[in-house]
Amino acid sequence: MREDQEVPDDGALTAPLLLPDGRAGEDEFAEVAVDASTNASTSTGTTVSAEVDPAPVRAFGADVERLSGLVAQLATLAATLGDRLDGEVRSTLDDAERALAEARGARQQSAEADARAAAADARAAEARRETAEAREEFEKGLAAAKASVTAAQESEANAWKEAGAHQQARATSANEAASAEGLRKRAEAAWSTEHQARSDAERERDDLATRLSAEQSALAAARKDLADVRSELAEARSKLEAAADAERRLRAELSVVQGEVAGLTVERNAAANRAEEQAVRAKRAERLADSAEDRILAAMTRADRAEQRADAAEERADAAEVRIDRDAATVRALQDTLRAALDLPSVDDLDDGRGVRVGESAAVVARPGGLIGVDQVPDVMDGELAGRFARAILAVRVHQATHRRVPDEPADQPEAGPED
Repeated sequence: MREDQEVPDDGALTAPLLLPDGRAGEDEFAEVAVDASTNASTSTGTTVSAEVDPAPVRAFGADVERLSGLVAQLATLAATLGDRLDGEVRSTLDDAERALAEARGARQQSAEADARAAAADARAAEARRETAEAREEFEKGLAAAKASVTAAQESEANAWKEAGAHQQARATSANEAASAEGLRKRAEAAWSTEHQARSDAERERDDLATRLSAEQSALAAARKDLADVRSELAEARSKLEAAADAERRLRAELSVVQGEVAGLTVERNAAANRAEEQAVRAKRAERLADSAEDRILAAMTRADRAEQRADAAEERADAAEVRIDRDAATVRALQDTLRAALDLPSVDDLDDGRGVRVGESAAVVARPGGLIGVDQVPDVMDGELAGRFARAILAVRVHQATHRRVPDEPADQPEAGPED
């Protein structure tokens, strides 16, 4: 036991200060111990003047700065990944909205495609929400890492202060060895705190990478669903265009047939007008015959001539009716040809009028005024049922176009009686 210091003089400290890079400060403490023993043997009143090696503290500060750089790089990478995810999610949402806008113009055949597009939109919104949650969790982890770095920096400043105090205490008394041990423990605790913060940051980075991969897989699935929806919409659009082309061709042919029927109707009306004029002339001749007896023979001759002309007009009217009947038969044959070419169903008499029955309960019925009624339409239809509905509607439309002027023909028949 030394007289000026009430501590055991064993020439070394009990535990060296461990540095962050794995080196121990045994040489420093050994040098201090040797100097202290030498000075104590020569003079008990002199103080120890040894210079502290700042390399451990400097290495600790370098590790803290490197950790700060890693945290800043991790924050930059997370921001970049967040922006990229926002762009991909936004583009996915824009594609889904365009797909929905195109699906609105589709008929009942695209109902299933609309449902799948809505499901893809919901999955994209869910992916966006999960991305926002992952970003919030990452920001929380980043704030915790920043707090850990701040604590490490404060620990570094405290270590510098405690190193200066340790230098003064080592020069004055060996009792400060206990203080140095406390400083070592504090430094080790600070280093362990920094290591724990680094481990937490790496673990959070791995978790974020896992979540990002999951989000990317979800986005890939959403893109695949959108591609399927687009292909189905394109197929439905092509079918609708083919149906529109067929309808335009039928309308063109029907317009030609209607033009021919209109021409025949004009001829029939002209024949009826001529017959009516002949009847008026005959009546005028009869009145002249009653008023002038001397012109009876001439009037009778004219009457006979008028009767002959009336007979000729009647024959022409009969010929016109024959042509009209022949044209009507031609129209019906054309309708049968169109129905056979387009594989259209036949129009039958139903409870609500003439129409086509589709399935067990549904029906497409011709209404007055060129309208078409559809009864008991199912909520969901497959491609075959939708095609049957389309063919039924087209068949009823062809029937209306070809039978539009047929009810007008019997109205002309009673007019021929008085003319005869």
